[in-house]
Amino acid sequence: MIKVNDIVESILFKDEEALTALAKGYMNLSKYAKKIHNQVEEMTKKEVGIPGIVVALSRISRKLDSKHPLIQDVQIKNITTKAPLSEIVYSKTSESISKLAKIYARAKTGTDDFFTMTLSTNEITVICSDRIKKEIEKILKEKPVMVVKNLASIGLSLDPKYYPMPNITFSLIRRIAQKRIPLAETITTRTEIIFVFEQKYVSEMVDLYVVKED
Repeated sequence: MIKVNDIVESILFKDEEALTALAKGYMNLSKYAKKIHNQVEEMTKKEVGIPGIVVALSRISRKLDSKHPLIQDVQIKNITTKAPLSEIVYSKTSESISKLAKIYARAKTGTDDFFTMTLSTNEITVICSDRIKKEIEKILKEKPVMVVKNLASIGLSLDPKYYPMPNITFSLIRRIAQKRIPLAETITTRTEIIFVFEQKYVSEMVDLYVVKED
């Protein structure tokens, strides 16, 4: 049997603005109940009164933290930045794929270099330090679909405990979205999240994640 409370919670967690309003205690429960009334009845396949939805919202509110319910408090262990970087995008062909192993053998990346390669359905995207860009272009010997220069990266080192937790990337990337900084790439590993962006935003990006001392 589908419970009204479960359906209301499902709808609520797809609406970040409403979820935040409920968590912080300024939601008009009756107004929101009327707004989702038809959707609740459709999903439960039965008649549901407005008071029943209000009761469900009230129960859910008691379970929510007063902080933003979707944002995790993520402790960053270390921050690293690298620049200048370039993004090179190639069409994914059998010929270009056959040359990828040569990149690892001949590019000779050092500890201070940045290098990542992504194979999507139709493209191969390489983001690398400018120092090794020419070597990669020599190896692939194809005309790129796109080349973007003057990029930088910021790497956020995290405790491994965050890896299985939900909303970690969302919690960190939301800060960037609020500043309307465009991202070229987001890369995640077990203990690090890396954002690639235009080099002119380096200082702003660092400020987003550096803990200010009182």
